[in-house]
Amino acid sequence: MSVLVRSVLLLSMLMFALAHTNVYITNNLEGKEDLNIHCKSKDDDLGQHVLHINQDFKISFEPNYFFGTLFFCSFEWGNGPLLHFDVYDQSRDYYKCDDDCTWYVKKDGLCRDELQLDSTYNRICYKWNP
Repeated sequence: MSVLVRSVLLLSMLMFALAHTNVYITNNLEGKEDLNIHCKSKDDDLGQHVLHINQDFKISFEPNYFFGTLFFCSFEWGNGPLLHFDVYDQSRDYYKCDDDCTWYVKKDGLCRDELQLDSTYNRICYKWNP
C-alpha cells in the first residue's frame, strides 16, 4: 500500500474518531402534555425522563467507526400507549444530521430538520416504529 493511500486512510480514521454526535429530543406535543421517555443503546440505559413542553433531553456519544451505533427510546404521555422510535440509527442518520440531530416529538411521530445535498435543511417527519 502506498504512503499516500495509508496517509489518506489514517487521516479519515482520525477524523471519524474525533466525530461527536448529539441527539436532542424535544417535547413538542400538540396538547402540551408532559412526555415520559426512556432511552437506551445496546450498551447503555440512559434512564427514564419526564420532559415538559419544549424541554429537551440530550444524548451525546461517539459514533461507531463500523456504522453500528443505535439509540432507541420509548415514549408515553397521558393515558396513551407506549410508543417506540430509533432516535439515532447510524446507517440512516450519519449523513443527515451533521453533528447534531434534533427531534421534535409529535403525537403521530418525530420530526427533524435534515441536511440536504444542497446544504439546506428540510423538515422531515417519521412515524412511530411498528
